[in-house]
Amino acid sequence: MRSTDDLRISTRLTWLTICLSAAVYGQSFPSGSTGADGDLNITAPGVTVFTQTPVGGGTVYNFGTINVAQGSTLKLSGAVFTQPLYFLATGAVTIAGTIDLSGQSGSTVTTAAQRSAPAPGAGGFAGGLAAFGGDGALPGLGPSGGTLGSCFGEGGAASFSGNQFLVPLIGGSGGAGGSGASGGAGGGALLIASSVSINVTGTITANGGASVNNVSGAGSGGGIRLVAPAISGTGAITAAGGSSACGGVSGVVRLEFFQDTFTGTISGNFYGATPVNVFAPAPGSQPTIMVTSIGGVGVPANPTGSFTVPDVLLNSTSPLTVNIQASNIPLGTVPTVYFSTQNFPDQKITANAGLAGTLASSTTTATVTLNPGYSIGFVTATWKQ
Repeated sequence: MRSTDDLRISTRLTWLTICLSAAVYGQSFPSGSTGADGDLNITAPGVTVFTQTPVGGGTVYNFGTINVAQGSTLKLSGAVFTQPLYFLATGAVTIAGTIDLSGQSGSTVTTAAQRSAPAPGAGGFAGGLAAFGGDGALPGLGPSGGTLGSCFGEGGAASFSGNQFLVPLIGGSGGAGGSGASGGAGGGALLIASSVSINVTGTITANGGASVNNVSGAGSGGGIRLVAPAISGTGAITAAGGSSACGGVSGVVRLEFFQDTFTGTISGNFYGATPVNVFAPAPGSQPTIMVTSIGGVGVPANPTGSFTVPDVLLNSTSPLTVNIQASNIPLGTVPTVYFSTQNFPDQKITANAGLAGTLASSTTTATVTLNPGYSIGFVTATWKQ
């Protein structure tokens, strides 16, 4: 298993098909929402970056109704949410504007400060760093991230690692970086479930980010699952792979309904079925891993990862302790920390020991001697399940 909380679970389901002559109209489906998070009503023109935390924490939201007005875009970014999002509603869901979970496209790097990973949609995985100066390219993140050298000798495109049921819900992986260009990021992952109806006359998109010419790899599409007694509309629902000569693989769009009058367009691998359990995770059950401090200086809970305004200020040429905290990752897993510093070689550091503590809360440390200047770092964990 590989992740910056990269969760890949193999789920085997046995399906039994039964034909009944009863009418399906009027059948009910409970979304499971308690309504505790109130109504989600996005009406401001332009882009609204979603940052709301659900009551009780986690990534499962219990809304009343959901409305994204025409001319409004609700951005669900992986820079804010590393896990897939679950929007449950007791009432109707109306998407006349846009819900955007697409991954950022790769970009050309001409200075060390531009060497950063494109951000995925919420629940997706970042694109790989570019090769620049003395630093080599990095593969795309995610269970099916693009590999180095697999497309015209440069960064390869990502694949989608989820299944047709989107259980578990998972986003797209990132494309690999190449010479002077970063890889496209993966599309995100979103489930919307309503006890009444879902109407899409606008757009829901979880596309993978595009590559840079034939140099870097494209991100894969993500996962979009809509569940309601009735689904309607004339809009667009898309989880396409990013464009490139070695394009990213499309993700999955899954609609579950009793009554379907949706006549819009769907891009990606599409599956339709009658509603089943939403399989929303219990609060605190998803895997997470983060760096909490470096050299005794605390790291913000939501770091920006920017070369412009640092998250942590340090003044030391000595070895520093990196404190790592995780949850729901098997004990004994040994994390890896990456640091990229302007004008210096990348550092890949293995933790001093495996995660110890409890499954709910475990810790370990790594040791790093940072080079002068700005550094961008991230932590990953890999395990088998």
